[in-house]
Amino acid sequence: MINIFKQSELYVFNDGVNTYRYTSGMRDLYIDKNIYVKESIDRSSIKRDASLSKNKITITMPITNHMVKQWIIPDITKYLLVDIYTLDKRNSITMSWSGRLTQTSTSDKEMTMTFELLITRAGQTGVNDRVQRNCRYSLYGERCGLNREDFKVVGSVTSYKNDVLTVTFEQDVPSGYFTGGILQTPNGEQTFIKDHYEASVTLFRRNQQLVNNLNNGITTVTLYKGCTRTLESCNTFNNTLNYGGFPYLPLEPLNNGKSIV
Repeated sequence: MINIFKQSELYVFNDGVNTYRYTSGMRDLYIDKNIYVKESIDRSSIKRDASLSKNKITITMPITNHMVKQWIIPDITKYLLVDIYTLDKRNSITMSWSGRLTQTSTSDKEMTMTFELLITRAGQTGVNDRVQRNCRYSLYGERCGLNREDFKVVGSVTSYKNDVLTVTFEQDVPSGYFTGGILQTPNGEQTFIKDHYEASVTLFRRNQQLVNNLNNGITTVTLYKGCTRTLESCNTFNNTLNYGGFPYLPLEPLNNGKSIV
């Protein structure tokens, strides 16, 4: 390994398929047969707060970075994790923080990514999954197991105002079919669907790419069937074997709400 005279940081990003390794040091590093590529990385300070919602950091990287390019138009069915390590002059590596991507913002030259603390990956007490009635898996995600291309419907937008679209679908679908689903523009920008009734589709947020497309006469969108995360909804996909909830949990705790440990 290369000795460095000052403490550097190592960043390991993983999207479930690919692993990207970078260093904030002055040169590429070769550690345990892995290459950490020198990159211009800036981050906010790491906080240790009792409120987990405040334990967030932002990482800023050039917009030209290969990994960053993958998230210019985020895929909301995927995830990105980061592990941050410190490397001192004795080549001692220590994990300092671990988190999950929750938000991105871009400018002409860089992207700022917000990560929230991922407790269990940092070796602290915590749980990965919740025991709950509703499904805890991301729709069309790896643990859900469905291929969203099997449940897509193409439509043409005739109006868009206040996050509500009027859409003509290429095939008949019942009201509610897209509730909890995804709308995607031809450019790839995706937005969650809050509600669907007849030809009306309500989005969770403004889709600026859709607005731009409509201004340019492009009205085509792709919609993916939604899920309300109940066993009944999962059954409409014929996917109950992958249901990520516990629908038969008692409504009232058997121990009267008291701890059992």
